[in-house]
Amino acid sequence: MDKTPLYTPYSDLFRDIGMEIRNLANQRLSELGLNVQQGQMIDYIFHNEEKGVIQKDLAERFSRTGATITSMLQGLEKKGYLKRVIPENNERQKRIHLLPKGADLVGEFNEIFSGVENRIVQGLTESEARVLKELLMKVKGTLRGENR
Repeated sequence: MDKTPLYTPYSDLFRDIGMEIRNLANQRLSELGLNVQQGQMIDYIFHNEEKGVIQKDLAERFSRTGATITSMLQGLEKKGYLKRVIPENNERQKRIHLLPKGADLVGEFNEIFSGVENRIVQGLTESEARVLKELLMKVKGTLRGENR
């Protein structure tokens, strides 16, 4: 039986860093009764609402299933952050709109996520931070099959 590990140190590092980033953001967002994904979703809707955000847009943007997005939207709707509206001309697509309570949070999200971004590169020089970003973008593209 082959005992080769099913993971690489890179995947461990990415997973661990991702968890640390999520924990940093969740510490602050939990005070608002939200998690990182909900915060990012509200922020996305805020910045794209004029284009007419639908559930499919959110599923594509956050790489989640329709069922997961539905569940998240229902939770945010119950908390009074957004509403889903069925347009008269297309009953199959619900448009998603932020309510004032949701829009009011965007400034706080920006502060929270900016703080996390600053923390990520806190121990790096500007040059190191730039190189890190370039390398991460390259890895992301490779994993998506874009850098062939």
